[in-house]
Amino acid sequence: MIRKLEIKDKENWTKLYNRYTDFYKVPMNAEILDIVWTWIHDKKHVVNGICFDLEDKIVGIAHYRTMPRPLRVNIWVF
Repeated sequence: MIRKLEIKDKENWTKLYNRYTDFYKVPMNAEILDIVWTWIHDKKHVVNGICFDLEDKIVGIAHYRTMPRPLRVNIWVF
């Protein structure tokens, strides 16, 4: 099932996000992880997170952000 990330998902999200940063060879630390996690749950921030939950285990994550489309004067709202 695809769903929004929830506060209870932090440990699983952290493991998957660290694998993501390792793959792209991006240095990571606890401070950055906490900041990104805060962004995901801040309704005023543009970064959002979803996950694929399989039998109560997160097996995939995705981050996305909305942005205005100046040529169409359109803002997508989720």
